[in-house]
Amino acid sequence: MRILVRLRADADAVYNPEYHNKLRGVIWDALSGTPFYDLHGERSVPAFCFSNIFPVKQISEGDIRHVLIASHREGLIRVLADRFEPGTEFNVGEMAFHVDDCSVLSPDVGETGTSGTLKTDTGVYIPLPQERWDEYGIETEANAEQIGWSPDYSLEIFLERVRENLAWKHDTIHADYLETVSPETELFTDLTLEKTYTVDVAVTSDNTYEYTFLVTKWKFDYTVRNEDHRRWLNLLLDTGMGWRNQLGFGFVNREVAE
Repeated sequence: MRILVRLRADADAVYNPEYHNKLRGVIWDALSGTPFYDLHGERSVPAFCFSNIFPVKQISEGDIRHVLIASHREGLIRVLADRFEPGTEFNVGEMAFHVDDCSVLSPDVGETGTSGTLKTDTGVYIPLPQERWDEYGIETEANAEQIGWSPDYSLEIFLERVRENLAWKHDTIHADYLETVSPETELFTDLTLEKTYTVDVAVTSDNTYEYTFLVTKWKFDYTVRNEDHRRWLNLLLDTGMGWRNQLGFGFVNREVAE
């Protein structure tokens, strides 16, 4: 489930592509005083993920922008929908907005036999931990505990890590008797890498520590095989793809034909 928040700019502003930590703070502030705020800092499936502020371009006073916030927790989405009532301040760093409108949405990839395309409107972060570099055949002089996946490495490594992450989210959220994502699961019928880039993001609430993330944007074609496959793909819509979703990475949308 997700909400679409329609924003109106209160002043001219330069669009900041490193919005991630500030926007995350706006969402946590909106959850303050609710039971969901206790999820802050938990090492579990991220409580929410979010899109960028779109469209991405310079901001003039009165401009309309949007942001999507998704979660596998329906109650959390309902709380945000109530908190982001019209007129509410929605300031993302130097980008000052107020809420114009807020709508609750329940996207679905479709019933068995449905074909479509998922796209990642924010970069997907796939960490490759040092202890698995030998397994992946990675030779690097990087002095790091992990590196981000890039086209320098096998596509199968990317898909393997996506499956591992999705299986962890699924098994944490859903009952044990539901079939989970296996190492052999084919989630997509085709995929297209659209962009590889880096982004510097503060990863602490006080902005004292910044990390450079190597991320990728994709389009994924699919045909729903059965109800299990449908549940897995819908989970990507609710929780995001890959890691660091609560920083705004890996936000997934279903592409709508024009």
